[in-house]
Amino acid sequence: MDSTATNNKSDSTASNVVNAPGNDAASIKNEFMTLMIAQIQNQDPTNPIDSTEYVTQLAQFSQVESLEKMRLSQSTQTTVMENMGIVQSAQLIGKNAMIPASELTIETDSEVIEGKAYLTNAVEDLSIDIINQQNEVVKTLKLGPQKQGDTTFSINPQALGLAPGQYKIEAKSTLGEEVLTADTFIQAPIEKIHFISASGMMMAELGNGLGTISVLEISEVS
Repeated sequence: MDSTATNNKSDSTASNVVNAPGNDAASIKNEFMTLMIAQIQNQDPTNPIDSTEYVTQLAQFSQVESLEKMRLSQSTQTTVMENMGIVQSAQLIGKNAMIPASELTIETDSEVIEGKAYLTNAVEDLSIDIINQQNEVVKTLKLGPQKQGDTTFSINPQALGLAPGQYKIEAKSTLGEEVLTADTFIQAPIEKIHFISASGMMMAELGNGLGTISVLEISEVS
């Protein structure tokens, strides 16, 4: 057989294989096998092809194919876990979440908003200042002496004469001559749950103007 004709036939076969559709590990492996068989069938009997290189490459393709299957399996498991997380977190919708916050929105004067201040130590006096958008203290909740830990409070807009709008709150305490501040938390209904695939984070959309936060920021649910 003419070697030139043989080479041309082999090159033509290789071209057809390379241009075949599919670029995943399994397709590439199949193309490689087709090419290898074609070249073996058209090899020069007086100068046979070294099969060692083909065996080595075939083993490498098998490893790549196995890794690809593992990757697809992990991706499927991740998707299943995400869906399970969404289903479980959906049960939070309609419940009240307490989150760290120093700002809130009063939507109606008939809605009482619950909150708490966390004290790192006992204090002689604790008060919660309610500040309007003009940065003026419009009301102060006087809570008196408190122990270390959580101290709850309620903001009743109707009783306090607070109009709907945006406000800030600031917890101040006194211990001797020292004036301290405390972390504040506001309670709001969970209105929606969604999942951010890019970060793997479950987010909760809250009422009372608290916006969207990670569910990891919720300190308690009731």
